[in-house]
Amino acid sequence: MTIERHLGRVAFDPEWGRQMRFVAGPRQAGKTTLARRQLESAGCSGLYYLWDDRAVRLRARADARFFLADVPPGRVPAWICFDEIHKFAGWRNTLKAAFDGVGEDFRFIVTGSAKMDWMRRAGDSLAGRYFTFHLMPFFLSELTARPPDFGPPPRDAEAWLRTHASGAPAADELGGLLEFGGFPEPCLRQSARFLRRWRAEYADSVIREDLASLTRVTDRERVRELYDLLPGMVGSPISEASLGAHIQVSPPTAKNYLRRLGEFYLAFPLRPWSRNIKRSLLKAAKYYLYDWSAVEREGARFENWVACELRGRTLLWSDQTGEEFGLYYVRNKQKQETDFLVVRNRRPWLMVEAKLSDGPPEGHHDVLRRAVGDIPFCQVCRQPDVSIRVRPGVWRVSADRLFADW
Repeated sequence: MTIERHLGRVAFDPEWGRQMRFVAGPRQAGKTTLARRQLESAGCSGLYYLWDDRAVRLRARADARFFLADVPPGRVPAWICFDEIHKFAGWRNTLKAAFDGVGEDFRFIVTGSAKMDWMRRAGDSLAGRYFTFHLMPFFLSELTARPPDFGPPPRDAEAWLRTHASGAPAADELGGLLEFGGFPEPCLRQSARFLRRWRAEYADSVIREDLASLTRVTDRERVRELYDLLPGMVGSPISEASLGAHIQVSPPTAKNYLRRLGEFYLAFPLRPWSRNIKRSLLKAAKYYLYDWSAVEREGARFENWVACELRGRTLLWSDQTGEEFGLYYVRNKQKQETDFLVVRNRRPWLMVEAKLSDGPPEGHHDVLRRAVGDIPFCQVCRQPDVSIRVRPGVWRVSADRLFADW
């Protein structure tokens, strides 16, 4: 089954010119497939190079422009992919030499599973030579096979809600996504037994292989213990001291482990938005998993999926527009909370609350949305067949409607 990824239309847009496309994201999210499809569409299938392959590394050591011998006749400019090149010693110099020498004749795709800030840490040697793009697990709208209304969101978040609240439902696709997660193999296979085996191997492979090879963290068992605790804590602010006590490490060590889980795309933090919120909770982050299928509680799993859907959209909108989108949550010291706050260019844009069942929004959401700038609020529910504009700026919408179309 072929699933067209939204990022393909963004990352490979000719508007980005000759700049290298750095594609980051979780392992097994589909980066290699995305790159290979682009090479195939450009008639450059033979210009894919996996840097885990020793033969590729040997050729690169001998000549940074080794790939010139493989270019199909008449294919200039040609698309070329360097997969996992950041594992190669001296990768920055290799890329710089290749790009500076033949950058006008090639369009480079550079992929990597582990974030590690390896793009930003490239420093001046690659400055001005690349744009970074992010591939996340499947969006619901990628599974509906409908022609997307592809484009950046309007300035008015309520206009975005008005458009998508009336979309055709996608209950079956949402059910499969919630049960099997958004990673391509388990999601498309739809096998509970395969998912169990895949999930058991996935975290181990990231922690024992990627983390071991790219960091100085030696106690990988503790990192795995911490990761295994997170599914039970989804949706709640996390105390690093309490988490450290669970796995018998210091709070600074627990904080470092959480940071590593984020860098390797196993989990991501949402931090509280404190501007304009009197008596706001300033410190504790909530953590969500990219593999939400590991979360057992139905309500927490649904919230985790909504978090991933919104995070993926904010990253893609940032990649697409060059604007700065971010995702936070809002919580004050009275423990009144709204699950998600989408921020656009450092200004609150949309508040979202995730619920399994539809019902009137609790009053504190209106208080909080007015406090951050009187922005629109949407209560998104698992329950189907809901599309209600309660009053100007306040909506109740089924998830399978709101996220089913771009």
